[in-house]
Amino acid sequence: MIKVAIFAGGTSGEHDISVKTGLNIEATLDKNQFIPYLIYVEGIDWIYRDPNGNQYKIDKDRFCLTTQTEVVFFDVVFNAIHGDPGENGKLQSYFEMMNIKYTGCDSFVSALTFNKYFCNSIVSQCGVPIGKSCHFYQGEEIDYDAVVEQCGMPCFVKPCNSGSSVGVNKAHDIEELKQFIELAFEVDHQIMIEQFLPGREMTCGVTLYQEKISALAVSEILSKKEFYDFEAKYTPGFLEVVTPAEIDIELEKKIKEYSELIYKRLGCKGVVRMDYIVTQDGTPYFLEINTIPGQTAVSLIPRQLKYNGIDLTDFYGSLIMEALHS
Repeated sequence: MIKVAIFAGGTSGEHDISVKTGLNIEATLDKNQFIPYLIYVEGIDWIYRDPNGNQYKIDKDRFCLTTQTEVVFFDVVFNAIHGDPGENGKLQSYFEMMNIKYTGCDSFVSALTFNKYFCNSIVSQCGVPIGKSCHFYQGEEIDYDAVVEQCGMPCFVKPCNSGSSVGVNKAHDIEELKQFIELAFEVDHQIMIEQFLPGREMTCGVTLYQEKISALAVSEILSKKEFYDFEAKYTPGFLEVVTPAEIDIELEKKIKEYSELIYKRLGCKGVVRMDYIVTQDGTPYFLEINTIPGQTAVSLIPRQLKYNGIDLTDFYGSLIMEALHS
């Protein structure tokens, strides 16, 4: 039996969603093949809670769990942490130093893709359309007129290193731009100001399944808010998802081609999700990549897997086996 440490929680605003992801993975794994241990990352502590409610801290020096009855050395980690520290390369770096197998992208790819501006720079070199943008470090002088000339108005202000649209705002004038820049710098020391592209929001998962990199179904995200922000993502009633998206075959093919290309060029592993805006002329513009996409019962990836006829239990098993053999 393979002992699997499922890491969930974390220190970001996505903590609770990550816990739901971890619980769903734990419930779905094949118990004839895997022994799951759900590990809660709470600040600096990594905690396992047994069925009786007893809590045990993970020994980070040896990466093991000591309970009243046993010492558990894990065979592999299933990383289910959205945001910090599981999606930005921090946990991955620890696992690599400790020679621990884990699911998903490696530390370098995770850090690169978590930074929106640097990720976009690489994606644009693949020939995938992206919106115009500006990049600033905290303390750097900002020419607001030049920003408007480059990105237009309205525009988006985004912390470069944040997940789940935390700190993202849409500025409609110079005063809002200044205000939202200040707010973004409270979240991160780097920000990106990005052109607003009106259109339909699409998302597409990509994974290595049965030794082949394959795009999953394309979904359309319909938000009742002005844009797909944190509240829209996680508040019931603000969001509708259509899988598969009601788009023509050529557009679907293009989004899948872009998604598979980005997966290959960035060196992704496991399952990831790419988000796009499709403008009125039918051009899909890359928005961002999510390297630890949600796996709750209502998340996008499980819906896309279901449409593709992929059993969730088999799929999670394949992610673990991919990690063990990498």
